Amino acid sequence: MNVSALMTDIDDWCGTPHGRPPRPPWLRDALSAVVLTELSAGAAGERQKELYEVATRLYDSVAEQVALNPQPLPPVDVPVIEH
Repeated sequence: MNVSALMTDIDDWCGTPHGRPPRPPWLRDALSAVVLTELSAGAAGERQKELYEVATRLYDSVAEQVALNPQPLPPVDVPVIEH
């Protein structure tokens, strides 16, 4: 899978699924940063540095978005235990 296809999959997955609360707007950047960090581990030289710097900027962007626009956590389905 190439990076473009992976980013398309992340974009599709980060959309709002039917019947579920919307995913936070910063989720795409967080997932992209994780992918770029993993890709940088397998790269060498200048390419490794470049990928890692992009990942760092994305992480910083996520931290800023979360700080400026905190999102409530979605409700948790708690199983009912019958005795």
